[in-house]
Amino acid sequence: MYPLFESVCIENSEIKNEQYHEARFRASYMQQYKTHPTYSLFDGIHLTNLDNTLKYKLRIGYKQHGTRFSISEYKNSIPTSLQLVNDDTISYAVKRNNRKKLNNLFKLRDQCDDVLIVKNGFITDASYANILLTDGEHIVTPSTPLLEGTCRARLLDENKITEKRITTADLQHFKSFQLINALNDIDDARWIPIKNIKN
Repeated sequence: MYPLFESVCIENSEIKNEQYHEARFRASYMQQYKTHPTYSLFDGIHLTNLDNTLKYKLRIGYKQHGTRFSISEYKNSIPTSLQLVNDDTISYAVKRNNRKKLNNLFKLRDQCDDVLIVKNGFITDASYANILLTDGEHIVTPSTPLLEGTCRARLLDENKITEKRITTADLQHFKSFQLINALNDIDDARWIPIKNIKN
């Protein structure tokens, strides 16, 4: 069994955000196994016979000694409506195959495409993505994410977004949002009206 994993974007036969995935892999491995990994996340992965016009999802499962991976074509599928749900006990700081609590929250989405999880009064993430919010001038992301995504980390390093503690009451001050993750970068998605986040 491979309890941990990374989902990685491949475009133009190139791995995107490689250094950020490697960094998160090393941090997660240390948290899981209390020691440094003896291998790299991308050891043994060769990208061959890929269509440069397509986007691919590289899924790497890993355990203490080794990895396994699969590559599949990916088509953007970004939720456009979110249902606010509360859970003050949820924790998902490491990408684990066990997503039971997240999946249970996803079932509470009602008529929406996905959920936006609130923990201890603060906005965190959707079930598969970090959220960005804008007031028309500035782009912010919650400083209280469940999972620190690789795309989010890069955008922060590039000073394209900033972190801020955001409560449900603060949402009224924003005009729109978008969801980002390793497969859906900031340029892949469109901004969605904030009214599409439902209480």
